[in-house]
Amino acid sequence: MIHDRADCEPPCPFHAPSDHLMKDWTPLIRETALVERICPHGVGHPDPDSVAYFARHGTPGLGMHGCDGCCHPGVVVGR
Repeated sequence: MIHDRADCEPPCPFHAPSDHLMKDWTPLIRETALVERICPHGVGHPDPDSVAYFARHGTPGLGMHGCDGCCHPGVVVGR
């Protein structure tokens, strides 16, 4: 369901993830092909490598989401 490693364009959520906080969380591919990472609380957060891929290919702004603060510790008070 994902591209071949030979066709990979790093950073990639599957073959070459960047060193971000969520890289070890379970990935989920949405109907739009955007990859989310599921945090320990069950909330989907857009994978930054997937968001960057879409932005490079003309679809910016996919990082917006209902957030519980897990993807950016310290941004949400009390996290």
